[in-house]
Amino acid sequence: MKRLTTNKNVSDMGMSELAHNACYIKDGKARYRDYVLDMDAREMTRILLKDYTGGDDAFTSDEDFDEKMVSCLMYGMGDTEGFIATFYRNLWAMADLREALKQYEDLEEEGKLQKLPCAVGDTVYRVNKGAEKPVIAMTVLEIGTITLKPYGLVIQLKCRDNADKGETYYFNDDFNKNVFFSREKAEAALKKL
Repeated sequence: MKRLTTNKNVSDMGMSELAHNACYIKDGKARYRDYVLDMDAREMTRILLKDYTGGDDAFTSDEDFDEKMVSCLMYGMGDTEGFIATFYRNLWAMADLREALKQYEDLEEEGKLQKLPCAVGDTVYRVNKGAEKPVIAMTVLEIGTITLKPYGLVIQLKCRDNADKGETYYFNDDFNKNVFFSREKAEAALKKL
């Protein structure tokens, strides 16, 4: 997947990069930046309130300001204060989302983000050539003991046989050999046995 977040200077960003990085967090505060501005989201919103509503921008604390914005949200987008409050809420929400995405993208670049082959609750299929039913559906109960070995991560799946309700553990070595993530792949493997 193409990386969306960047640490580039704004002057080095194209429009798409800036769109994904215009809101960010610095020193625990949401900020907005473009090719001209780089400012605290609260400060920007206070200026908008003063310029467009003539309101007083002297708040006793950030918490006081945030409470005012929450109360203005009830006015909706048809009211200037409601519109500005919605804008402010979106600024800090976008900043939070950018920072969360940035963490995942950083981990992926560092090779520390592991994509699991399935999720708890998924159905996987075990192939047992000699059995009455050679393709057996199982439910993934846990994705457990994930450890790092010299040859890579070891993923352990705890599965319950959907017919006899017995539980078994499977590891990476079993994937795509006797445990498959779709019925079609299990049946194709069975034909090759």
